[in-house]
Amino acid sequence: MLMPKTQYNEYKLLVPHHQLGYVREVLTSLYGGSDPFPMGCVDSIYFDTLGDDFYNECLNGNAQKTKFRIRGYGNSFNQLHLKAKDIYGVAKYKAHLEAISLKAGEWPDLYRLKTQSSSEATFKKIMAIANQYGPLYPSIRVSYERLRFRVFDIRITLDINIRVQGFNNGKDVFFNDTRLPFHVMEIKTSDIRPHQPLMGLLRLKQVSFSKFYMGLNLMKYGQIEPEYSQWA
Repeated sequence: MLMPKTQYNEYKLLVPHHQLGYVREVLTSLYGGSDPFPMGCVDSIYFDTLGDDFYNECLNGNAQKTKFRIRGYGNSFNQLHLKAKDIYGVAKYKAHLEAISLKAGEWPDLYRLKTQSSSEATFKKIMAIANQYGPLYPSIRVSYERLRFRVFDIRITLDINIRVQGFNNGKDVFFNDTRLPFHVMEIKTSDIRPHQPLMGLLRLKQVSFSKFYMGLNLMKYGQIEPEYSQWA
């Protein structure tokens, strides 16, 4: 059985451009210096089927959603993630990779990845699950600057300047390289519902959709969904 590396409840809130300075100030004043890695770059490439099965799970509001991605924190990618989300929370499975770097126009090949020996068992199990969906191809690249905060077991991140990029994979898109018109704050906790002073202070729009989904929508249609437009 594949055991999750981490399991938690996750809450996402949209941060409009005009509120970013205030949100950042509140987080820093309440929790500044609380995380050993307070700031850094996050770079992820998400994979999907030819039929966009994982995108459609988000589009249709499925209770269970699956994502496969490789992630890096600089100039290369060194982790493979399987993220499984349902109404009971989020489970993330992670394997460490031999770092790979991409040149402009290159596709990452999920099936040519090599893992570090310490993660071999987890890597094989993630790939075994991936193979159940058929061939997976790179769908979208999402990169941003992440600010990190902690309070007890609660992890708070503020993801700013979120860039989304497509691949030359035959998909008809409106944009191939653009940015989300807002920023995203995420709260990860074992609590069913976190009770923090900042929730009342900030009054942000909570959403259930991921950067993967919002980014693909923006690339496909050239705009975000109407219900989020007032928050852009």
